[in-house]
Amino acid sequence: MSRPVLDPDAEHLLRDLAPQVLGAMMRRYRDFAACEDAVQEALLAASQQWPREGRPDSPRGWLIQVASRRMVDQVRSDSARRLREYSAALDIGQVVAAASVESEADEDETLTLLFMCCHPSLTPASAVALTLRAVGGLTTAQIAHAFLVPEATMAQRISRAKQTIRTSGLRFERPAALARAERLETVLRVLYLIFNEGYTASVGPSLQRVDLSSEAIRLMRGVHRLAPDDAEVAGLLALMILTDARRDARSGPAGELIPLQQQDRSRWARGAIDEGVALLSATLGKGRVGPYQL
Repeated sequence: MSRPVLDPDAEHLLRDLAPQVLGAMMRRYRDFAACEDAVQEALLAASQQWPREGRPDSPRGWLIQVASRRMVDQVRSDSARRLREYSAALDIGQVVAAASVESEADEDETLTLLFMCCHPSLTPASAVALTLRAVGGLTTAQIAHAFLVPEATMAQRISRAKQTIRTSGLRFERPAALARAERLETVLRVLYLIFNEGYTASVGPSLQRVDLSSEAIRLMRGVHRLAPDDAEVAGLLALMILTDARRDARSGPAGELIPLQQQDRSRWARGAIDEGVALLSATLGKGRVGPYQL
């Protein structure tokens, strides 16, 4: 008897929710590697249970609850050394209480997770790789392809970045304005790469991964709200929106690429084009012109 499989909509939902769930877990438990492991187990549980039992009313809450229970199991079964490592951030009672109830109204911590992964204690290359994995949901193979390095090399780089996060004592919180400014260049680079992977997927049968490009735009809107007067932030958001405006016209019925000059421009998203042009028009005169604006 074959095992039921997730429908494409559910797969996209899990990809969209993964960084949000990881952010919520980090807010509670602080341990990046353990939280990521727990989230991956929750995603696996969803892929096995949802086809049989149906999608829950609150998919995000379901995933956080399952991931939290995995954390409870981890804490209960760990050695005293492991418990001491957790003691500064949580106690068993807090974990059990958090695992029991989760509300869909919880704040989306993805933007906080994004800035944490771009912390200056990491090298730029490690920060980009870690964020593409944790926030963008890209596989290690996809990230290695983007960096033109072997997959094993990229796996080691991401592992070292996780260890740095774990041992540095970083607080999981939205950084103040000065700290945001220090990390902004790396944040923009990461979101640009996530959008690029969505615009033209490096692996898989589809030309585009709309879930990735849409998530990159969503996060860029959040960064723009934090830094509304930064011309390069507005420039990258405009670049994404204007590029994404051509999405429906870029591929044919079989998924084949349609060159720009052959695209049906009536299928371009006029509202998105107007929004992108307005962003650029409002910020081009505000300081230096950077590569994203160009």
